[in-house]
Amino acid sequence: MKHKLGLIGFSYLAGLICAEFFGTAIIGVFIFAAVLLIFSLTVYKMRKSAAALALFTAFAAMCVHGIYTLTVYLPITAYDGKTAEISGVITDVRYYGSDTAAYVIETEINGIKAHINFFGEDSGGSVGDSIKFTVKLSVMKDSGVFAEKSYYKSKGIFLSASPRGGVTVAENSGFNLKKSVSDYSDYIGDKMCSLLTGDEGDLLKAMFLGDKSGLSSSLSDNIKRAGISHFTAVSGLHLTVVSHILLLLISLTPLKNHRYFKFIVLSLLILLFTLFFKLSPSVIRAGIMLIVYYGSEPFMRKSSVINSMGIAVLAVTLTNPYACTDAGFLLSLAGTFGVGAVSPMICKRFNKSKLTPIKNMAAASACAVLCTFPLSCIFFGGISVMGIITNLLLYPLFLPALLCAALFAVFGGNGNALMFVSGLCAKAMIFIIDLIGGFRYAYFTLDYSFFVPVSILSVLFAVFTYLYFKDIKKTLRAAVISLCVMLSFTALSNLYYRDKASLAMYSDGNDACIIAKQEGSVFIAVSDDSQKLLDIIGDYLKSNFIDEVSVIKVINQSNNNLSGFQKIPCREFLPPDNTNEVYSDKITLQSERDRCRIKINGVSVSLSPAKDPVDDGISVIYGYTGSIKDLNGIIFASSKRLYGNDENNIYKNLYYDKASYIITDNGFLRDKG
Repeated sequence: MKHKLGLIGFSYLAGLICAEFFGTAIIGVFIFAAVLLIFSLTVYKMRKSAAALALFTAFAAMCVHGIYTLTVYLPITAYDGKTAEISGVITDVRYYGSDTAAYVIETEINGIKAHINFFGEDSGGSVGDSIKFTVKLSVMKDSGVFAEKSYYKSKGIFLSASPRGGVTVAENSGFNLKKSVSDYSDYIGDKMCSLLTGDEGDLLKAMFLGDKSGLSSSLSDNIKRAGISHFTAVSGLHLTVVSHILLLLISLTPLKNHRYFKFIVLSLLILLFTLFFKLSPSVIRAGIMLIVYYGSEPFMRKSSVINSMGIAVLAVTLTNPYACTDAGFLLSLAGTFGVGAVSPMICKRFNKSKLTPIKNMAAASACAVLCTFPLSCIFFGGISVMGIITNLLLYPLFLPALLCAALFAVFGGNGNALMFVSGLCAKAMIFIIDLIGGFRYAYFTLDYSFFVPVSILSVLFAVFTYLYFKDIKKTLRAAVISLCVMLSFTALSNLYYRDKASLAMYSDGNDACIIAKQEGSVFIAVSDDSQKLLDIIGDYLKSNFIDEVSVIKVINQSNNNLSGFQKIPCREFLPPDNTNEVYSDKITLQSERDRCRIKINGVSVSLSPAKDPVDDGISVIYGYTGSIKDLNGIIFASSKRLYGNDENNIYKNLYYDKASYIITDNGFLRDKG
């Protein structure tokens, strides 16, 4: 069997992903695993050893997933809602404004080693310090804006903590390698931004270190619309560039003549840089692959991309089975498969000429984009139709910028000339990103009711094609056909919803907005002039190809940002002190002091303060901080997450969330997301 380790690794990953669909239904996981075991034994008797090995590996993966859930996840999450005194060690810190910070703390819960998230006042703690406090533990929740539970679960973090007592931090005076490397990473990021003070510094920091906190909302949005979100996720490309630099430096020393010592030193340096890049699953995967790849020379073995990927998958997921759903890890695998496995097969067919390097680069870029396309749709909720073009334009700028940034880090933050070159490349990249991202039809949002079943059928179609024909060319054709079908269904779904009456509600945690749309009329009501809500509205208008809004009503002005809302192309702008009624053929907006009501297609939805809510129709409340009461038809916009237990309550919490509905001709709401 040519790629046995690759087959085992990817079969194991497939088994873990299948187990994820069952969640905590352990019985279902083990029943499905038993079915796979029976199939594997049956196929083995038919002398199909490869298929039998794949099925048996998937069976083993599901068993591991089920056991991990039973012995680790469930005992830890059983502390949901409980108050406990926690003592542990800080393993990661993120600092925010207003003296707040987010800590990841390694501790013991119910006798099991666990990691918890803590967001609160900056207590001065750093990586490696001991911390002790009383907290209330809770299981994280996914929202429409941020899938918090899924994101942290894939990283082995299952609980968040809110303070209930004083925080005590004891500084670790001893040497801590992870802390030292983490501090150095932060130092390099700060040095980059001090030398490049504009957007180019923030972009370079995002692309080299994966820290997107400094990106402006418009640039971040255009990065998504241009289809290059993977550029701002630290991946194997970053570590590959660094490893080539390290290999070059080692070749200048006497170690170049000692292949075993050279391999050991290079491996240690690669592991050091995985710490520098904050141990993300995609970087760990890349580090393992590179060590296996470079190890093929001293141990006289032929390197294989597929086998290296299989080993990396096993190494990442054996300790944490939930890493199988990490977005960066899966995108990194898909991109590596496209560049390392699919692209070489295509490039073999090219006739050698002066344009061969350009053809190879274009093929590698196209394969990476196509292989990551389905995952990008799932994780980012949309399709960038300009992705391949943008990648081809940006790679010649991205690689030298990344190379100079890596050299800057290797040389201890010295070399202003390196940052000058990186800054020029970053400026050119920003120009291209803004140009393409600003194109009206660059990005289409997805309707998952179409996309999910079609994508599953497409994958099954491609797999069946390969298993039946054993032909890569026919499999690639099947994949392209599947891609065209997905794009067609997406286009049809967008056409279907274009003229439908729709209602969207968003919140930034304190304030809320309502967007009503039908046949060219768009009415927007906002509780306050919040910058976050302004960004959300801008993204909504771009995603729905809306050039002009009919009416905007801003109820309050406490953020001194009214001018930001006034810049939205609008026929009629109603400031906070305006009391009026405006209407189009389909939508009516009634405004009165600190509240307003929108009526669309027979549905009435109001935006009012929590202290005195409108109790007719659907009511969106802003400034809500109390406990949930028996209020039917209420959609909350609260300053904290609230979850009710009464099944008769009809409500949706909008804390950093959204609610989107299609309104039928009969005036009924159908949930769209």
